[in-house]
Amino acid sequence: MDTERRDEQAHRAPGMAFTIMHAAFDTGRAGMLRRLEEALRAELGERDQLHVERDTVRRGVWSVASACWEWGIARAAQGITHVVVLNDDAEPCPGFVEAVRGALAARPLHPVCFYSNHETALLAYEQGDAWWTSDDGLVGVTCALPVTLARDFLAWERVSLVERPFPGMPDDARLNIWAMAHERPIWHARGLVEHGAPATSLVGNDGHEGRRSLTPVPATREEALAIDWSQGLEAPLHDLVYGRSPIHLLHEVKPEVRERMGLERIVDQLWGEEAPQARAFYGRKR
Repeated sequence: MDTERRDEQAHRAPGMAFTIMHAAFDTGRAGMLRRLEEALRAELGERDQLHVERDTVRRGVWSVASACWEWGIARAAQGITHVVVLNDDAEPCPGFVEAVRGALAARPLHPVCFYSNHETALLAYEQGDAWWTSDDGLVGVTCALPVTLARDFLAWERVSLVERPFPGMPDDARLNIWAMAHERPIWHARGLVEHGAPATSLVGNDGHEGRRSLTPVPATREEALAIDWSQGLEAPLHDLVYGRSPIHLLHEVKPEVRERMGLERIVDQLWGEEAPQARAFYGRKR
C-alpha cells in the first residue's frame, strides 16, 4: 500500500466546517439562505460546525470567500479536518452532510467540488462513476478543502497573484490557479447540490450555461447515502474543463513566482500539442 493511500485511510470520518458565502446586501437571497441553513443544521454531526459569512456592503466575492476558508481553518483544534464552502444559493440534496462526509473520507487529501456542470460529469454519471478530475478547475457553488490545503491555498494566494482592484478575481478562479500551479487536479464528486438561482447572478453570469447541474442530485437521503464513492476513484475520467484557462498562470501569477515554480512548463503541459499555437495567440497578452 502506497504512502498516500495509508495517509488517506488515516483520515476517515472527517469533521467538517460548513461555511456559507451570503450576499446579505441582496434581500432577495434571505429565503435561500434560510432554507440552506435549516437543511444543513438538521444534518450536522457531532464535530461539524456551520458559519454564515454575511456581506452587507458588497465588499467583494474574494473577501467573503477567504473569510469563509479562514473561519474553517481556525476550527482545526476543535476537530475540523475539512472546510466546505457553499454559495448561499446552493440547494443541497437530502442527506447532503453524510454524503459529503463519505466522499471526503474516500478522497480526503484533495480539493473536491460537489456541483456537476460539465460534459465529463454527465459521462461519469452515465457510466456509474462517482468521480472525475480536471487540471483546470470548474469549482463553484460548493467545494471542499482539507484544512492543510486550505491553509496552503490562502498563504500562496496572498503572495503569488497579481494584485487586482475591486471586484477582483473570483474565488473559484483563484482556487483553480492555485491547483494548476501545484499540478494538483481538482476532484469532482457526484453532484450533491443544485444551483438555486440560475436566472440571477450577482457577478454578471446571468444566462450562463454553467448555472444548472447536468446530472440529477439525489432525490432522497437513501439515494445520497447509497452512492458508492469507490466507483471511479482509481481511474477517474479526466478532462480539461476550459482549454484556455492555463493562460491565467501567465496573466495572474507574479513573474517571480511563475519563474520559481516553473509555471511556463505547466502551461505548455496543459496546452499539450496545441501549446505553440496557443502561445502565439495568448502568450503575448500579459
